[in-house]
Amino acid sequence: MTSTSNRNSEDKTAAPPRKLSLWKRILFVVVADVAVLLILAIIGEFVCRMMASENAFNVISRDDMTLSQFSDDAYLGWELRPNQYDHNSHGFRGRETTVDKPRGLRRIAVVGDSVTYGLGLKAEESYPSLLEEQLTASGGGPLEVLNFGVPGYSSFQGYTLLKKRVLRFQPDLVIMTFSPDDVETSPVVINIDGQMCLFRNQLEGVGLLNNSLHWWTFQHSYLYRYLYKCAVLAFATGSKGFDEAYVQPAVQWENVRRAASLCAEEDIEFLLVLSPFLYPHYRPAADVPPESIDGAEMLIAKEDVDRYRRASDEIREFARRDGIELVDLGPLYKQHGAAMKLMPIDHEHLSPHGCRLVAETVAERIQSNAAIPNR
Repeated sequence: MTSTSNRNSEDKTAAPPRKLSLWKRILFVVVADVAVLLILAIIGEFVCRMMASENAFNVISRDDMTLSQFSDDAYLGWELRPNQYDHNSHGFRGRETTVDKPRGLRRIAVVGDSVTYGLGLKAEESYPSLLEEQLTASGGGPLEVLNFGVPGYSSFQGYTLLKKRVLRFQPDLVIMTFSPDDVETSPVVINIDGQMCLFRNQLEGVGLLNNSLHWWTFQHSYLYRYLYKCAVLAFATGSKGFDEAYVQPAVQWENVRRAASLCAEEDIEFLLVLSPFLYPHYRPAADVPPESIDGAEMLIAKEDVDRYRRASDEIREFARRDGIELVDLGPLYKQHGAAMKLMPIDHEHLSPHGCRLVAETVAERIQSNAAIPNR
């Protein structure tokens, strides 16, 4: 009896078990949740890899890349092949030059896509080359126009090229050519499992996704790419699919605005050249009056012409709103019609004659504004 009573007394006087503090309990819950999410992510990654389709992306073969090569910069995707064709050692079109600008030289950098590059033309026939010819003939001292056009580039790639490479050449004036394709979703090229894959950055307007961590994770994680695709299809208004382009002038205008702001910070003049669709938008036919579209075989669907025309109107309005100087080539294109075209069925690329007219128009604006200070 006595031993039993002693044990009961000890049990009653034993200290109650210690409770975890609030912070430790919170930490335990957080660690447990993270562990569960990590396990689910590993399982999800495994499942996505098992079910991955070989045709999930448009794969670009290196054999398909003639003028260009893949870039180590994910934001550029591709770049011109240096020291090949008529490209110089710096990887842009034209004669050899130096990064450091000689004293007394005025330098203009022209950024854009295949319209700026002069696709289908000799280097000396491109509008940047003819612009140099026009401005040099007018006097004013030594001057150099550098052609940084890369076929296929979007306004985002143009801005990236300007920020990372063009400014090293110390231009006094930057000209950004905005072509019809520049209102479309920006393309992205990323090395995935040893294959160069092309798709559209449908969530380009989401700033949090435009960073190196996002693209690194996208490159290496099947699960992340699947979730990204779901987000695109759910939230990218107007998107017709994961890899398809759609017109978004407001988003693409931000690239122009950032380029202009970057130049302002560096005390560099900035000029935007708007190159809309060329006229006419239909195939030449003897029985169709030049001013008519109805009844003609369209180069592009009429609804597409209307949509891109409205997008060009928005770009004009954005330029007025933000105070960015704009050279609008629309009236020039309408005045000269098919003479501006590289080919009758081409609605975007300029003929040698068209490039000369564009160079004259841009040169006239530059000369009227005295927009090339010698820095």
